[in-house]
Amino acid sequence: MRKMLDELMGTTRNGIEEGAARPRFTDAKVCRAFLLNCCPHDILASTRADLGDCTKFHDPALRADYEMASKLREHGYEDDSLAQLNAFLADIDRRTEVSKKRLAETQESLSAEVNAKAEKVHEFAEHIGKKLAEAEKLGNDGFVEES
Repeated sequence: MRKMLDELMGTTRNGIEEGAARPRFTDAKVCRAFLLNCCPHDILASTRADLGDCTKFHDPALRADYEMASKLREHGYEDDSLAQLNAFLADIDRRTEVSKKRLAETQESLSAEVNAKAEKVHEFAEHIGKKLAEAEKLGNDGFVEES
């Protein structure tokens, strides 16, 4: 219940600070993207682009504190978070392009290999067809043993 109340009303819900050791949302060790509910570490968790755990502090109560304080004045956290998200997007776009190039190269080599195997299968099928026709002709002519 305490966590839910912290999340909804912030750390100062009782009108007093609940401990001097508790960080404030303005501290440098608090994740500003988390305060805006857009931390890439949380968003990309359990995906192929998982970044691991965020090195900064995440606390829902601090998010509530930030939301209350942002009603009174601008803190500029949106700009910082936007820059961080743009950097992550640029990195993901770069990785995607590298993967696309690698995939195109792999597909070219695979398609050449597949074409060669398909040609070989076609030759075998043609050879089998000729042998079957020859065996049928021999059978019709009365040479059952040879067919």
